Amino acid sequence: MFPKTTTARDIQRNYRKVFDEAKKSKEPVFVMKNNKPDVAIIDATKLEEMEAVLAVLESREEARVGKAKVLNSLEELWNEAQED
Repeated sequence: MFPKTTTARDIQRNYRKVFDEAKKSKEPVFVMKNNKPDVAIIDATKLEEMEAVLAVLESREEARVGKAKVLNSLEELWNEAQED
């Protein structure tokens, strides 16, 4: 399946249709400039989901390299928060 694409001109003429497609499909719509992807329009909920996944992956990497402290209970979390 190929990514959905559009042009800036099409957005100017049919922005609601393009936005609705991005929301409905939950897939980005790439805006092309000189036949290359320039920016992407993505559903806000999907973006939040992607940011949450990225945060989890980043925290796992921090834990892997020893930059994160592992807390085993809510009490430990509370105590850490009180120290700051």
